[in-house]
Parts: sequence; structure tokens; C-alpha cells
Amino acid sequence: MNSPSIVLGFDSSTEWLSVALDLGDGRVLERTEPGGSRASQRLLPLVRELLAQSGRALDEVALIGFGAGPGAFTGLRAACAAAQGLGRGLRRPVVPVPTLLAVAAAAEPALREGRVLVADDARMGELYWACAECKGGSWRLAGASRVQSPRDAAVSWRQAFGDHPGAMPLCGNAWAEHAQALGEALGEGWAQALRAARTVAPQAGAVAGLARAAHARGESVEAAAARPLYVRDKVALTSDERARARLDGHAHKSPA
Repeated sequence: MNSPSIVLGFDSSTEWLSVALDLGDGRVLERTEPGGSRASQRLLPLVRELLAQSGRALDEVALIGFGAGPGAFTGLRAACAAAQGLGRGLRRPVVPVPTLLAVAAAAEPALREGRVLVADDARMGELYWACAECKGGSWRLAGASRVQSPRDAAVSWRQAFGDHPGAMPLCGNAWAEHAQALGEALGEGWAQALRAARTVAPQAGAVAGLARAAHARGESVEAAAARPLYVRDKVALTSDERARARLDGHAHKSPA
């Protein structure tokens, strides 16, 4: 499959909003700014600003990649909606790029062979994590992204990587947030790796590059088929569940 000349990539899965144009000639134009609740309002204006900077028109974009998750629900929905809307309007394919894979590629852009452990804060006392592998300069996730408590994640990592991970890079935004719990659960064998862990946000330039590679492998989809990757299926009670919880609470307080 021919590589598209211009790839648009964006990510709003964390507190940052990042948008990039990969022009296909080695040049990548990228803007990153605070996101959060502003992401849905600022994403498309940033796309227009980058197009103006590059002197290109929107209809010259041949492929769209977006950070699919896991991450903040509002940010994931904003990015997916933008990808679907642009993809449908332009009749262009879309690549949902795993957020944790984009973090690894942004953290280790020169890596040709090796693996990277990525962990992002998932709030609610948990973290998202995945192991990314680079082979011959091509990035893939070694397994599905997961959400666990820091202590459960530490058990998974010691089972997968042993008590001494060596020089395996650690990156993402969860290492500082959960430093104490991870340090206690992982033990002295991980101390050096934990000290070297880097806080890295997903960057749109990496998203665009990963989207280009995925498209070449035949992994792009029609815009209507693009979906976020939530990992955590439930983050809050429904109104009915909250009502039942209140009733249960009153029942527990009532005299027998």
C-alpha cells in the first residue's frame, strides 16, 4: 500500500492537546498546548493553523491518525469525533493509534530494537500500562493495554520482566504520580529503572508516524469504523445505580 504524502495526527488523551502534520518529506509540523476541557474547542483551529503554516489545503491530507486511548474519556471522544468528521468529509482513511504506543514512540524516537514499558495515570487510584516493542524501527504493542492498581501492575511487571528489568526504558505520566506505591511493590531491583523513568506525553508527530506505518500494513479503517480504546469500561455509576445506592443506604440506616 502506497504511503500517503500528508498525514494529519492528533491526540487529546491526556491533559495535553497535540496536533501535527507529517508532510512526508521528513518535515513534521507540530503544536502542543494544554488540553483537557479545551481540547474539543481547540483541536480543529490548531489543524487550520498548521495547514496555514505549511501552505497546504485540508483536502491534501491523505490520512488521519488519532490517539485512540486509553486516556481521559472526554479527550478520547473529542479526538475520535474529529477523526470521524474529517475522515468522512474528506473521504480519507483513519488510523486509531494506541495512546501508550504513541508515548513509547515519542520517548524513544531513535530506538530500532527493544521494548519500552509505558504507564499513564488512570486516576481512581489506577494506571494504564502496556509494553511497546520496536523491531527494525517498527513499533507494535506486545499485548493489550491494561488498567490496574499500582500494586497489581507491579505484580504483572515482575512476572513479565523479572525482579531486575535492566535498562528497559520506563515512560509515561504515571511514574511520579504513583512513585511510592510502585517503589514499595517493585522492590530494590527496579529502583534504578524507576529513577530513570521519564514523564512523556503522547505527541501528535508520533501519532502521525505510527498512523503512516499502520496504513502501509493495511491497518487503516473507514472513518465511520474508528472507535476510541477505553480499556476501563466503567468510570461512574449511572443515575439509576446512584438512586439504588441511596435507597440501600437509607435501608441500612433504618431500624430493624
